[in-house]
Formats: sequence, C-alpha cells, structure tokens
Amino acid sequence: MTVLLTFSIIIPCFNQGQFLDDSIFSLISQSYTNWEAIIVNDGSTDKTVEIADKWIKKDSRIKLVSQSNNGLSSARNSGIEFSSGEYIALLDADDKYEKDHLLSLLPFFQQGCDVVFTGYSYFSSTKAINHSVRLNKSINFDQILHGNIVPPVAVAFKRSIIQISGGFDESLNSAEDWDLWIRFYKIGASLSISEDPTVHYRISDNSMSRQFLTMYKSLKHVSMQAYDIDTRISTQHLLNKNLPITPFDSIKKHLLLCLGVGILQNKKSIAIDLLKQEMNAFQLSFNYCDFRYLCSYLSFRYHVSRQDLNWVFSTLYPQFHDFFTELNLPGLNIEKAMNEVFSIHMKQSVKQKWGFLSPIVNRFS
Repeated sequence: MTVLLTFSIIIPCFNQGQFLDDSIFSLISQSYTNWEAIIVNDGSTDKTVEIADKWIKKDSRIKLVSQSNNGLSSARNSGIEFSSGEYIALLDADDKYEKDHLLSLLPFFQQGCDVVFTGYSYFSSTKAINHSVRLNKSINFDQILHGNIVPPVAVAFKRSIIQISGGFDESLNSAEDWDLWIRFYKIGASLSISEDPTVHYRISDNSMSRQFLTMYKSLKHVSMQAYDIDTRISTQHLLNKNLPITPFDSIKKHLLLCLGVGILQNKKSIAIDLLKQEMNAFQLSFNYCDFRYLCSYLSFRYHVSRQDLNWVFSTLYPQFHDFFTELNLPGLNIEKAMNEVFSIHMKQSVKQKWGFLSPIVNRFS
C-alpha cells in the first residue's frame, strides 16, 4: 500500500552549498517523518551537487533536480512541479527548521487551512544576531498589502492552491515570495498563524551584496500590482479586484527600506537621487518618523552586539548623517530623523552600559 506523502520540502540552492548540510540536517531531525525533500540546484558552481548527492545516499526521501541558473522563483517552481506531497513547505538552503516544525503545521492543515504562516528567528553565521518574531494570532489583507510579514521558510501551503494562484513569478528578481502571499489572499485561501518561532531565517553576513535598486524596483512593482486585478490568477474571486485606494504608503515604506541598504553601502548620492525621483513621481512627503524604515532587517536592525555597535556608531552614523545633510529636505529635523534611524542601537548601547538601570536611563535620555 502506497503511503501518501504529507509534505514536500522545496530547497532551492544557488552556490550555497556551505549551508546545505545544516539545512538538511534540520530536516532529517524532524519529529514528523512523512516528507520528501526536493533540492533544486539552480546552476551552482560550488559543491552543491556533491553535498546533495551525499545526503541522497543517506536518505531516500531526499531528491535532486538540476537546472541552469534561472533564479529563485524558477527553482522553487521546478521543485514544486517535481514534488508529490499534499502540502508544500519551503526551506532555502541557508535556513533551518526546529525539530517539531512540520509536526506543528499538521493541526492547521487537518482543520482545513490552506496556508500557514509561522513565527521565525533571525540568525547569522558570524555575528551575534538572534532575534525571534512571534506572529499575531490573526492577519488581515492590509498587513499583507503593506509588506512581507514572513520569509519563505516560515510558510507552508496546500499544493492545490499553487496552480490557482499562478506560482512564483519568474519575472521578479526580488519580493517574489511577498507577491505570492498577496495572491494567496486574493484567491480566498484560508490563512492560519502558528505564533511560535519554529524556523530560523539567516541574515546574510554580506549585506553589501544586496542590490538595493533591483530590490526597490521589484517591491514597487509588487506594491502597485497588489491594488489591481491580478491576471495571473486562474479563477474568479471577489477578493481579486481593483482597490479604490492608492499604494503610495506601501511604496514609501519600501523605498525607505531599500534606501537604508544603499546608504549602508555608502551609495548616498544614488540614494538621494532615487528618493527625489520617487518624491516627484508619487508626490510623496516625509516627516522625521518615516525614516525609521531606513533601519531594517535588510540593512542593520539586528546588528546589536558590542562589536556591531562600535561599527554602527563609528561608521554608519556618519554615513546616515551625511545622507540627511546632503538631502537637505525642507523642514526636516535631522537630529530627530537620526534618532529614529538609530533608536534601537542607542537603547542597546545604554543597556550594555547600564544593565538593569537601562530602562530608567533610556526613559530620561
């Protein structure tokens, strides 16, 4: 008698073989064992295939699909097409699962849920970054519209909804996951939240490699498309409609998220030009509070170790101050804007200096 596979775990990998052992070990350590793993080698030139083959010989549940380098969306779509499980779970090659992650998803699917979002933890290979995110029990469309609430590793869904929604958009170089979550909502998929962080999402140690202009282009495209009828969806649904509101708040937030990466990379002139361009294009206005988005998980939000704080205040603080000075935005209080950008790091610096007295010191600072 053939046992129906419950989970297909999709593991895209492009030159991340150095992380693959940790990722797969977290999978074979799962307390729930009815799964298959599809490693998709997306044209890697490192030891991805060699490492994958080693695991395939150890565990028959693990399979390998190889293709030319077509990008993350294509790799995930290929893995899903090759797989056979009733539910799809995502595990990028540099991320990890807690041992009961798959088991924790089962009750939601058994109750008829289509998509499960879970809490997650950030971590880094070399820096002291370990920050957990617990999700709220409920979620609405406004939250999904305004930004990506979870990384791919924190999402699992029924196979039956992927074809209806159109799968991952292979034309996007970034934000392809958020784009799909929006379509999940638009097809009326039932969404559930598992609050506890049962997965680990790796923050790249080489954030300097992030292409902030490419990221913003994709984020803006997804933001604007989210407010219109989505022709990629294969069925009619009342939620897939033109919305009578504008996406400008979402665009402004994502613009600032990406500008934070640009300033981090000391590309402040390009960042200033982009900000002024988008202010004119969308008639955007900013107050000092808006600039808190310059500090995010994309840039340096969770770099709060003692060593990182030295780097933040000796290197990044002057770079961001120069950005605001050269931007010369009329009416902007630069010092208040700087306090918004570095609020987390200022509080952490006080905490490391004053210990249990830090809440009192922060309150009066």
